[in-house]
Amino acid sequence: MNLFVIRHGESEHNIDRTVMAHTHDSKHSLTELGQKQVQETAEFLKAKVNEKAVLYCSPYLRTLQTARTVHSLLSDQVPFYENPLLREWELGNLYDFSNRTPEAKKEFKAAGQFYFRYQNGESLADVYLRATMFMNPVVDRVKQQKRYEHVVIVTHAAFIQMLLTFLMNWPVEDLINFKPVENASVIKIYEVDGDYQYEKIFVPDLN
Repeated sequence: MNLFVIRHGESEHNIDRTVMAHTHDSKHSLTELGQKQVQETAEFLKAKVNEKAVLYCSPYLRTLQTARTVHSLLSDQVPFYENPLLREWELGNLYDFSNRTPEAKKEFKAAGQFYFRYQNGESLADVYLRATMFMNPVVDRVKQQKRYEHVVIVTHAAFIQMLLTFLMNWPVEDLINFKPVENASVIKIYEVDGDYQYEKIFVPDLN
């Protein structure tokens, strides 16, 4: 069974982070470029995924827009499910990047990127836990049932980072060197002799 993990296309806060201070992260839409990116991704994926597939999506607007475009080019037999475990790393209800307190900066420096928990939000360690919860039981149950050959997952950069950290057994110390995957890119995860492997198989090119 193969997992195809897709990051949403370019969204409003990817080009203007100030929108996070007044619009909740779950409400950010794709940009015009983001819509074009996901169309390319959908065209690519339709040749990789047959009717024996299932699609899971974060309930955030930008991921729903991405997933619906992808799903529209797949077989009508492919089920579509929202799953809140796949949501973005929560930085707080309305997060203002320009108004971080000295206390928060001090705590971030002491705790580090992985363990620092944002007020009214999550740490990356919390996102890591969500990734494990999605793999077991959701993905493991799909694998055991043997109903599907492909699992398509539409989610966010931080979730993808934590999912790979969990599956590849990467040390927490290595996360500082991790570069987020590009918008609308596709990562394929598969097993070889019982171990997970991954490769980035598509990045939309609209330059």
